Amino acid sequence: MKAPSREIYGKRMWTVVRQLTGRRQTTASVVDGITAETLNEHYAAISTDQEYVTPITKQMDIDSYSLPDYVSEWNVFRMLDSLSSTATGLDGLPAWFLRVSVMGNCKI
Repeated sequence: MKAPSREIYGKRMWTVVRQLTGRRQTTASVVDGITAETLNEHYAAISTDQEYVTPITKQMDIDSYSLPDYVSEWNVFRMLDSLSSTATGLDGLPAWFLRVSVMGNCKI
């Protein structure tokens, strides 16, 4: 005989909670004329700044900013190892994760 799953226990628990609190399970309300699309259009309209002006692109002197010919594993290790503890990249990965992963992937 198979033991009841957690899902069944969860359903039973919430049934008892509703009985004790006197609350009933409600169904979703539907309002005529309001759809996901109309809500999306509404919030897009109120969240858009009609007076927004794109900033002027900053010009950069490429000659004064030189990149190294190559980046060694040691350079990458040093950069990742010196990250601020609260730093996250555009991918949202926290600094601690990058540090742990560099330790496992470097040949140093």
